[in-house]
Amino acid sequence: ALTVMARGRAKLAGFTIQDNIVSEQTKFTLEYFTDRKERLPKGEGVPGGSYSAGYALAGLAAAKEPANETTQALVQYLLKKQNKDGSWRIRTHRPPLEDSDFTATALGLKAMAKTDHARKAGQWLVKTQAKSTEDHVFKILGLHWAGMEKETKAAAKSLLNLQRDNGGWAQLPKMKSDAYSTGQALAALKQSGLLKAGSPQYKQGVAWLLKNQKADGSWQVKTRSKPIQKYFESGFPHGKDQFISISATCWAVMALVAK
Repeated sequence: ALTVMARGRAKLAGFTIQDNIVSEQTKFTLEYFTDRKERLPKGEGVPGGSYSAGYALAGLAAAKEPANETTQALVQYLLKKQNKDGSWRIRTHRPPLEDSDFTATALGLKAMAKTDHARKAGQWLVKTQAKSTEDHVFKILGLHWAGMEKETKAAAKSLLNLQRDNGGWAQLPKMKSDAYSTGQALAALKQSGLLKAGSPQYKQGVAWLLKNQKADGSWQVKTRSKPIQKYFESGFPHGKDQFISISATCWAVMALVAK
């Protein structure tokens, strides 16, 4: 989903994008969940839980895929899995990408936009304290997607206060700045409307990203997640750090091409 979202942002910014790569990913996603279509309304069939279903729908939306029986089944899955307090929960814990109830809740809210389910999720986001940068980012995005602009601005200010003197953001207070957190923080702050691309804080964040970009165009972030699957080579740089580095590179791209 993040690669599709990053390519979509780049295309809007005027870059030439290989559309066949987006269409191939969209086809893969639809085929994967179509095979599980009968199980989804029962709250079954998604190994990664609500988080995976939410990201799948976000990726399909970024690819401008029209609503169909499979996307409707994914929405029904999310309806089945929403908690009474309005949130969706993370099933597995692989930080920072897959470790936040804020991420699961914001993505679920995005799929339910302008419904009572989305409003209830927005209320959960408002009253729940963010701890990690991932929490802060998806609190902002979720509130923005819910149209709760006053609350979005308040959440955005909290994230802006976490910017380091070097211009970057870190996953956690005791960690160093990295491209994953810096990229997603800039992207969320820009989307929320709190930061303009020409503001000093935004420029400082961009400068950090450019300074830490690798010669091949990617960004590397060290993994801190315990593997639950056997390692295999995807072709992206950075070996066993490649999956978080793919995500970091996507967020960095979205920050750099933000309109």
